[in-house]
Order: sequence, then C-alpha cells, then structure tokens
Amino acid sequence: MNLSNTISTGCPFCGTGCALNVECNGTSYKVKGDKSNPSTLGELCFKPIQMAKVLDTARLNTPLYRQHKHEPFKPISWDKAFSYIADNILQLPKNALYFYLSGQLLSEESYLFTKLIKGYLGTNNVDANSRLCMASAVIAHKMVFGSDGPVGNYKDIDDADVILISGSNPAWAHPVVFRRILARKKSHPETLIITIDPIRTETAEKSDLWIGLNSGSDTTLYNAILSALHKQSACDIDFIRRVSEGFEQTLSEAQKISFESAIEACGISQQNAEQIVQCFASDKKIVGLWCQGLNQATDGVMRNIGFMNLFLATGRLNASRGCPISLTGQPNAMGGREVGYLSNGLPGYRDVRTLSDRQTCENHWNLFHNTISPIPGITITDAIDSILTKDIRFLWVTCTNPLLTLPDLNKTEHALNSPDLFLVVQDCVMSETAAMANLILPTHTWGEKEGSMTNSERYIKRIRPFKPAPDGSKSDLDIIYSVAQKLGFSGFEYTNIKAVYDEYKALSENRLCDQSTQEYNSISYQWGGERLYSNQIFATTSTKVQFHPVISSTSMIDPDKFILITGRTKKQWHTMTRTGLSNELLKEEEEPYLLMNSDEAEKMGIDVGDTVIIKNDLGTLELPIRFGKLAYKHLFAPFGYPQTPINTLVPVLNDPFSSQSALKSAQVLVIKK
Repeated sequence: MNLSNTISTGCPFCGTGCALNVECNGTSYKVKGDKSNPSTLGELCFKPIQMAKVLDTARLNTPLYRQHKHEPFKPISWDKAFSYIADNILQLPKNALYFYLSGQLLSEESYLFTKLIKGYLGTNNVDANSRLCMASAVIAHKMVFGSDGPVGNYKDIDDADVILISGSNPAWAHPVVFRRILARKKSHPETLIITIDPIRTETAEKSDLWIGLNSGSDTTLYNAILSALHKQSACDIDFIRRVSEGFEQTLSEAQKISFESAIEACGISQQNAEQIVQCFASDKKIVGLWCQGLNQATDGVMRNIGFMNLFLATGRLNASRGCPISLTGQPNAMGGREVGYLSNGLPGYRDVRTLSDRQTCENHWNLFHNTISPIPGITITDAIDSILTKDIRFLWVTCTNPLLTLPDLNKTEHALNSPDLFLVVQDCVMSETAAMANLILPTHTWGEKEGSMTNSERYIKRIRPFKPAPDGSKSDLDIIYSVAQKLGFSGFEYTNIKAVYDEYKALSENRLCDQSTQEYNSISYQWGGERLYSNQIFATTSTKVQFHPVISSTSMIDPDKFILITGRTKKQWHTMTRTGLSNELLKEEEEPYLLMNSDEAEKMGIDVGDTVIIKNDLGTLELPIRFGKLAYKHLFAPFGYPQTPINTLVPVLNDPFSSQSALKSAQVLVIKK
C-alpha cells in the first residue's frame, strides 16, 4: 500500500455519507472533504478529522477466549477461534443461533453475513442495530411507497422555501446536512426553518420557529394539520385522485379530534400550528426531514406515516414542491437494508416471506430450493428474552455494543452474562459488550478495510483503506470467509472484494436499489436517481401511493414524574467505543448530564451542577444537572456514557409494525440528592 498519497474514502459515522480525501504521510493522516463528491460537496464535521489520529489506540490484536465468563481471557490462534465458532454452530439447532450485525459494516460485509446466515445456515435469526434506529422508517416507506428508500435528496434543501425538521437534531447528529440548511438560509433569508421537538436543541435555536410539543403527541399534530388543510381546500385533490389510495379513510381518522383540542393536547400554541398549516397550504417548496424522534417510539411507524401524509396530501413528491427525506442514523444502514441484513430481508430489497425472492437468492447462491426459511427471524429484543429462557445459546455480535444501546440494560446484561450463552464479539477495541464475551475477534476498522456504503440520499460511495491494520487483526470479510470454510461451505472463495460486490450487484438488477451497471472500482452512484417515483408510479401492488389512517395519540403527563428523552451528544458517536479515545472529541463532553427546565428545577431546589437521582422500576442513576429549554415536565440525557448507561431506565416497548424499541423516552422520578 502506498502511504504517501491521497486516498479517496468515506466517513464511518452518521448516515450523511461525507466523502473524504485522506492525505497520508507515513503514519500521519490528514482528513479533508472531497469537493468532487456531489453528495456532500467537500463538507465534513470534526469527528473523522480527530478519529484518524487515534485509530491505533487501544486496539485488539489477537483473538481472546475463555470457556466461562468469570474466567480471565487468554490469547488463542485464529484457527482455534474459528474452530470454536464452527463447533458451537454445528452442535446447536438452527433456532438456538443468533447473529447481531451493524449499520457500520460495509455493504459487502453485510451481504456475506446474509448469505452465510440465511442461505447456508438456513436461519433468519439475524438482526442489526438498524432495528434500533431505522426499522420504523423502513416499514413506513414500504407501507406508503411499496419499498424502502428515501424519496428525495440533499439537493432539495438548496432551493427549499420551508425546511421542516421533526424529531431530529441535525446540528448534532447530521452536522453537514445542517450546514447545507444554514447555507440555504444565508443565501435566501426568506427561507423558513421550523423545528418540531420537545427539546430546544441547537437545531431549534437556529430555526425561525421552535415547536416544543409534548413527547408522544406527534401523530396528533400531523392529523390536526391534515384536517385543517382539507378544511381550507388546500389538499391536492388531482394528485390524490390520480395516484393515491386510502385518503378518505385517512382524513376521516384525522378529523376525529378538533384542531383546537389536538393542539392543546400537543402543548403548543395554535398560532405556531397554524403557521405550519399555512406553509403546506401555500405553493412553497417544503422539504421535510426526520430521524429518531419519530422512529424510536411505540407508534414510530404511525409517526412516520403521519408526517409523510402531509406531503402526499399536498402533492409534494417532486423537485418543484418538495418531499419528505428520512435521515439515516448510521453510515451504512441503507446499504445493510439493501443487502437484507434485518430479520426478514434478502439482498435487493427482497423478503424471506416471498417464494420468488427466496428462490432467486437460492439459485444465485447455488443452494437447493427451500434452503432459506420463509419465516422471519426474531428481533434483537426478543432474542434477549430467548437467551434468558435458554432457547438461544449462541450469539455473534459484530461491530456494535448492545450492552449500552438496547433497552432495559439490566435485563440485557443478565442475558449476555448467562453461563448457557456462548457470546462471540467481533470488534476492533474492547467494548462493554466484548468484555462479557467468551470469544473476541479483533477486526480491522475504518481506514484499514474497503468496500462500499450507501448514505441517506441513496448515494453509494467507495470506502478505501489508507493505513495498515494492526498485526494480528483480520478484516470482517476474512472472518466470514474463514468461518464459512471451517463449517465446510463452498461458495465463499472470493479473490477480492470486487468479486463480492459483483455477486451482490447482480441480485440488485431490476430492483428499486438497482446498481447492476456499476463498476466496483469507480462506484459513485445514486440509485434511483435524484428522486424516486418521479413518474408517479410507485412500488405498491396497485402502483399507487398509499395513505394510511393514523391514530392521534398523546402521552399522559404524570405530575409527579418527568418524561426522559435520550439522544446523542454533538461530538461523540453512539457508545463512545471509538470516539471516546480522542481527547479532542471528549472536550466539553467528558461527563454525562441531565438537561432540565430551570423553573422546574428551581421549584425542587435544584441548581446547575447539582447531582440528582433519576429512577423508575428498572433502575436508578445519578446525573449532574444542566439547564435548557424543553417542553413541560421533560428531561434530556445522552445515552452513550458507560458510567451512566441511560438505557437502564428505558423499558422494552416496541412498535407493533416495526419492532423498533421506544428508546427516546421513559418516565422517571427526579430526586434531589
């Protein structure tokens, strides 16, 4: 590898998909934005810049094993590690195996895991941490448009008249997207930025209007707006009649609560709500952005659909009038979904429940028919329960840290610590989850491996290595190859990563996510074009876009309790497994905290910096107080700090359609220490 040149690659963090140029000089790596990339135009945030400086810090470089979890780890050979995995897999029935993948894996890695698990092992007991962040958006897109995939693209921001952000703080979570929003505002000051969020986030601070609704009242607000639009004859009846189905039932449900009552239940002013109505009633181009505030909820799918209903009802699915754009949480959650890494998926946006989809993959993989199971696997939260009942006895976790990210962490820890569970963790450093494993597989990380990723706007970017990996570690692909071979499977004899991509891209041909014409070495491609469904022919059975009735719901606020909202910090990434190694990224974010309204704190005799106890039936945590602006009786705490794992207090409550956990909120008592 030539280490004295510039390598074009991509960022390993959020789903924005920033393209990077890394200037390599020996062991020094300087990260800059790639201005030639049309997706992000050379912009980038500080995370990859600082991360490149600590890539060799605290790295694992040999497999570690222990038979019992109370014993110390001992280094073993790779061959022995692969034998332990193969022996455990072969000794157990299929339904006792489980695999948990990550939206930070490259597409080729997720594809081969899908091939190995669903094809060769014949089990769909696999899920990914996209279940925790994007599953509700996936199901909503399928219900409305017939397929997964965000409709619009970042260019829609550049000429938007209104940018409506609901349940997202892109200033922290998608900073390059937010810079693009601010650039539009600077060049066209008349552009209106509206943020709907219980917390007055940095995004809300820089918006023209903050609508601080009560957590859980999103669908009530969307229904109220839809009903008001119809009352004002502001719906696009021609669009609705020509290309949609289900509007009448959807409107009827929305009209069950009066506008005034709905807005009061949301805890916001009628003036602010009417301002959104007038935006949708106008001819202005509106771009709608959302993320975890809508996804991570017990009614996450309905929140997604309710938001999209406003765009459908006003004919906003085009370049001139705007569209909704789902922001993706992780760098390659889109790519993972394309290759089928969730419990029901198959490559090319296929589904295990569809006979023709199974047979296509079986033929492509040279497997007998009926090798792939038609029954979707259980999701990760159900898998935790199955570990506790000893139905699952083998868990292979790759590139993620469920001990901090799943709900009800006490239960999660109890499951992972079970003596009946053989836990394999594949990671580059010692995470909290890895510390509980029987077997740790040290992997390559960003900067050391290659493949491709797909970002929030469906843009695929090549990921290239710019540094050597630590001696003793292996790439995720090498690990998959080796385990497959140890299991006695043929079909994993690839000469290079291009061969893996070429095998996958053939399965994408004539699918919505078609990339069959692309060459691996020069991938720079937005599948589906700038906007999906520009011909107003949709992927549904009837080829028409689907309205769905959304039930208005609000959270009851207990006067003795607070609603705790969780989320990311600005500089850190998820559970800080990697970014926490950078002193620059830790500045001002070393300590966890609890954000609280100052007037509510004052009534309880609490001041800034005081430590409080927050508790519920699941556990107790202590956090120092900071003051902010939030909806009445709401709190905020970031989830990534291992010393105060906030998901300890979050119950396992899942959306009934997507099985995504409601990680965004929990009811807690606050006690001054």
